[in-house]
This record gives sequence, structure tokens and C-alpha cells, in this order.
Amino acid sequence: MIGSAETQVPVAVPPGGGHLALVQETPAGGMLPVLALAAVVGLVGVVVLVRRTTLPRPYLFASGAVCVLVLSFVLGATLRPVGGTDTTAAGHGTAHGAAAAAERPSPPGTPVLRTLHLGGEQVGVLVVPGRPGRNLVGIGAADARAGTADEALRKGQRRPGSAQTWVTVDLPEGSSTLRISAGGGTASLTVDTGRDRPAAPPALGTADGPECAAAAAGALVAGDSGPLTACPSDGLTADDSAALRATVRFLAGRGTASLALVSDDSPRGRKAAAVVRSAARQEGITVSAPGRNRPLLVTAGWAGATRVADAVESGRTPAQGVYLAPWNLARSVLTPSAGQLIPLRFTPRTARASAYAEALAARLPGEYPSGSGYAAWQRARGEEPQARPRLFAASTAYVPGTMVSADGGDTGGGHQHGAAGADWLPSGMIAPVSGPMREG
Repeated sequence: MIGSAETQVPVAVPPGGGHLALVQETPAGGMLPVLALAAVVGLVGVVVLVRRTTLPRPYLFASGAVCVLVLSFVLGATLRPVGGTDTTAAGHGTAHGAAAAAERPSPPGTPVLRTLHLGGEQVGVLVVPGRPGRNLVGIGAADARAGTADEALRKGQRRPGSAQTWVTVDLPEGSSTLRISAGGGTASLTVDTGRDRPAAPPALGTADGPECAAAAAGALVAGDSGPLTACPSDGLTADDSAALRATVRFLAGRGTASLALVSDDSPRGRKAAAVVRSAARQEGITVSAPGRNRPLLVTAGWAGATRVADAVESGRTPAQGVYLAPWNLARSVLTPSAGQLIPLRFTPRTARASAYAEALAARLPGEYPSGSGYAAWQRARGEEPQARPRLFAASTAYVPGTMVSADGGDTGGGHQHGAAGADWLPSGMIAPVSGPMREG
């Protein structure tokens, strides 16, 4: 099966517009001018007949009322914006509006997010950074391949934290065609990388690439189509630093004498490890190797944190609970039963956070919502996180027939699609276990 970006299902009527939207979009000289003219002629006729008393007044008044109603309808249809306005940020209108925006072309040199019809399914495709050179392409199908020519499609692979299959593809300057295959079908996608060659964020070529792409997707579904200039793992934010210090203080309040620390070599990981060690010294807590009598604090990225959670669940790494850095709100990290706790400034299943998850599922079917994606969504929308973090516990329940793999995906393979991808932790809960923690 051969398809293209143009085979996507178009949005015929903007959400919320209904029949009125169809009337408004009538070509010039259509129904609205005819209705207005008929109503004016009718009113003039009624006035003439009233003066001549040709017909009984009740009939004349009824006719005049009909003409007034028609004019009111025409005026309302003319002044009302096409598509209406949905003031409920968490409603389904958010997701539908995001889906409608999928057809808008991306500015040259910016991330690309599209949905292609492949193998009988709607498959999301994300291209970051969308600039000349090496690009990371995420495809919402387990057997996906990608490349610039049919005979040279590269096989992708799954990576922790994401439901996408990831392929690295070199794209030339300017407009080019990216070929995608999955589910026995092949489709094409036009990507305009522009003519500038600014350096892509280095993290895209590391284990933190999927998290960086998730942040790009969060901004895109929120309406920000700007270039990708940085990745979450490039540095440690003030909010995340404060949340880590608050977590160490929480452990000290529980009488913890020592804790274990697992970090990585990313700029964020190194800074986070330094913050944890400094806070531990201030609280009189020693930092040592993992052990059953001490909690394990993880400041690594998604890949490292997933390995730690798997190791704790299997018993290979002993720990008295796993405390995660805020950016590790990712399904592959939370799925293993390792006693995970994480400091968050929002509740994942509130209306606002669910609006992000639904919009992401509409634009990138089957992809998992994440803390980094939601943070980018909030920044793009000008939303502020809660003032103080709380600790949340993550737990999953086994339901027969719904096995989940180590990276949080369906072990049955195949396409990732539908509403199942809109939940932060299917068959599980992310619940607060503390009040707002003291920072500073």
C-alpha cells in the first residue's frame, strides 16, 4: 500500500462550529445574502400591509417576527467566529483542536509532527530537530523503518520511556521526502529543514534523545512551532533542584541515616548529583552504595532510571524504595514494581494534565505522556506549575490479558494507537503520599 501525508483524514468542520460553521463557509453569493435580502423584503412588505390594513394584524405581526428572527440569525452567523470557542481547557475540544492543527505545515528548520495512514492505521510521526543533518524520527509502529529512499530504509528500535520506534535519518538542506514504512504500508512525508545549519542539541544523539523529542512534541501540541534549541537534560532547572533538596529533607525527617544515589553523565545528571550530595551533607545523611536498609535516589535520565527500576524489581539491586528525580515521570520508569516515589508539582490525572495527555494522543497516537512533555506543554501555554512539590507513589496492578513490557509497551507488538496511550500509567495509579514539601 502506498500513501502520502495527503492521505490523512481532513477535518471537514472546525470543532464546535456545527451547522453554523457550514453556513458561514458558504461561498460568496450563497445562503447568507439571500436570507438577508428575503428578510428585508419581507419586513418592508409587512410595513406596507400594516399601513393598508390588507390582512389581519395577528398574521402581519407573525410575519414580521419571522423576518426579525431570520435577520438575527444572519447577523449572528456573520459575527460569530468560525469554529466557536471552547473555554474548557481539559475538554475533548483540546484534543480535537490539536488534531486539526496537524495539517498545518511546519516552519522550515523546526520539528515536524504528522499522522500518516500506514497498514490500515493512523500512525504518528515525529521528526526532531527538523534541520539539515542527523534527525531523530519517532514512528508509532513497532515494525517501522524510515529513510530518504525506499531501497535504503533503516530499521528502528524501541527506547525506554517512549512508545515510538526511533530511527536516525540524515536529511539534506531544504525540502526533501522522508519515506516511512510500517504494517506492510509505505508513506511519504515532506520535510523542509531550511538552509541554516545551527548545531542540533547534542542530547538528541544520546540515550536522552526520546525525552528531548517528548519535550518537542509537548510544545508542538500546545501550538509552539519554534525551533528546538535545547533538551531537558542540558541543564538542571531551579524547580527540579528545589524538588530534589525537598526530597532529601523529607528522607531526613523520616530518620534516614544514609541513601544511595544513581546518576548519569549528562549535564543535568551531574548537577543533580551535586545537589543531592550537598543536601544530604546538610541533613547529616551519608551517600553510599545501594542496600536494603537505605532508599535509592535516581537522578539519571529515562534509560538509566528504567534500568534501576527493573533491577530493583528483580532483586538484583537492593533498595528501601526508589526515589525518582521529577523528570523521570515516564511510563517505563514507573511500570516495574520497585516502590517508586517521585516529587511532582502537579497531579497527573487532573483536568489540565489530562488535556495534555489527550492532545498528545490525538497528534501522536499511542505515545506516552511524560513529565518532560507536560513541562514543555505548560511553558508553551504560559501555565505555571504548583508552588510546592508533593511526593507521589506509583503502583501498577496486574490485569490478565494486559501484559506490559519493560519499557511500558504492549508485549503483543503492532501499532500503538487509540485512547490507551492517553493515560499516564494504565492499570496503575500515581497518587500523592505527602503534603506540599518544604523547599529552600
